Amino acid sequence: MDAIAATPLMTAVAFAAALADPRHAWPSRQWALLDVREHGAYERGHIPGATSLPRRRLEYRVEELVPARATPVVLYDDGGDDRRAVLAADDLRGYGYSRVSVLAHGLAGWRARGGRPATGVNVPCKTFGERVLAEDRVSHIDAAGLDALRAAGVRVAIRDVRTAEEFADAHIPTARSAPGFELALRLMDLEADCDTVVVNCAGRTRSIIGTATLARLGVRSVFALENGTMGWQLDGRALERGEAGSPPPSSGSWAHAVARAEGLARTHGVGFLSPRDLSALLARPSADVRLIDVRTKDAFDAGHIAGAAFAPGGQAVQRADDFIAVPGADVVFVDDGDARALLAAYWYRRMGFPRVHVLAGGVPAWRDSGRRVVQGYARATPLGLAAATSACAFLDAANLSRRLDAPPETRPLVVDVGSSRDLASGHIPGALWLPRGALELRAAELPPGRTVVLASAEEAQSILAARALARLGREEIYVLEGGIAAWRAAGFSLAEGLPDGAGADDIVDPPYQRGLTGMRSYLEWEIALHGQSPTPEGGA
Repeated sequence: MDAIAATPLMTAVAFAAALADPRHAWPSRQWALLDVREHGAYERGHIPGATSLPRRRLEYRVEELVPARATPVVLYDDGGDDRRAVLAADDLRGYGYSRVSVLAHGLAGWRARGGRPATGVNVPCKTFGERVLAEDRVSHIDAAGLDALRAAGVRVAIRDVRTAEEFADAHIPTARSAPGFELALRLMDLEADCDTVVVNCAGRTRSIIGTATLARLGVRSVFALENGTMGWQLDGRALERGEAGSPPPSSGSWAHAVARAEGLARTHGVGFLSPRDLSALLARPSADVRLIDVRTKDAFDAGHIAGAAFAPGGQAVQRADDFIAVPGADVVFVDDGDARALLAAYWYRRMGFPRVHVLAGGVPAWRDSGRRVVQGYARATPLGLAAATSACAFLDAANLSRRLDAPPETRPLVVDVGSSRDLASGHIPGALWLPRGALELRAAELPPGRTVVLASAEEAQSILAARALARLGREEIYVLEGGIAAWRAAGFSLAEGLPDGAGADDIVDPPYQRGLTGMRSYLEWEIALHGQSPTPEGGA
């Protein structure tokens, strides 16, 4: 109750007025709007322009999404008895965020004032993609049309702009992988080897942006494959598996792409930062700077600027609202001093982001200036984890096993606070599942006076959950040291699957994993975005 009393509340009326002000519309607002419900609830309906940050991921991602602690942050949940936003706000204040408020009555209160929720994910970006399709008059072709081109003797190159992992999992026969804007580096090489380029992704947005990019750069004959790999499957055609990357671009093709891309970027107001400029910007405590590295994963792992997010260009454009919670702040794209950052920055300016920059010379220039890079991909340490760990009591797997063999009246209650996916892949038999995102709301389900052992796939989630339960006055709380991996390594058995009747609201599968009916529904939804505004409607 103390947390509720201390939390500043923003009324639905004030919030609607803020969204109606053009200065606060996506993607120009300089404050963060965070939906702390699970991803499934967010997909079914959310305030347009909100970034999904479930309560269970708060400590993991908020620092990268909102680097400056003085940035205003508005949180919301379902409203009614849902206290997740208030509890998350209390945590954020403890982590040093000084301007945190909660939308009074949550999503329900906003809807009651006339707000119209958006359904789906990455709605502003996918709406923008449909807008580009019309504005740029992007040429597109379906599977039958592709067959006709080939039958007519046209040399066709199919290039898949999804991530390398998506491509390896399933792709169109004869296609080659060219993630993000890798394809742009091969302009001259492509035109020398084929008559027509066909660009595909899983559905629509990335192929539309990729095709429009090539057309802007001067490719004479380029088409977006209608509805991508999903459209291919809906036409009854099979996909292949395995890797099939494109050869490295020639130096001439590389230089040609850079020159064309720089012209596009400059004419659309993209800024250029030297390594010194970027260092100074990052050093400002009040600056919300979002670094996005659009190179390949191998290049990113070999050395990147600390704090940069890895997002190949197509991902960065299609999922901008996932990566950037404060769209009016500075966004800086980084590559190896080539065309990829320039093109991503160009599209962000087209989307309406006001402060978009490119690191001149990319990572090589950063290195040459004597500044350090970091290697590999390491998750940031969750906020508050060190303090929570120091206050935590641990049990190793052998000790927990012995305690579980005790008489029922003294046996501890094992609670798994992990995700549904982790739970389904393996949990301690008999464990009660209380996902951390709803832990405080469901803590009353824990029998009073009984010892609780938190045992989940992510030890950090258990540690943070132990802290939450202790705040609620719970005693005799332990954490399984090393998590489920330690239990498995000790040779103890695991159960699989979800409990009967348990809903998995925390994981949203991509549409191409939902069967033919799910694919068709998704594509109908995406096509229907055409003509809609990419900015939020605040309600009456």
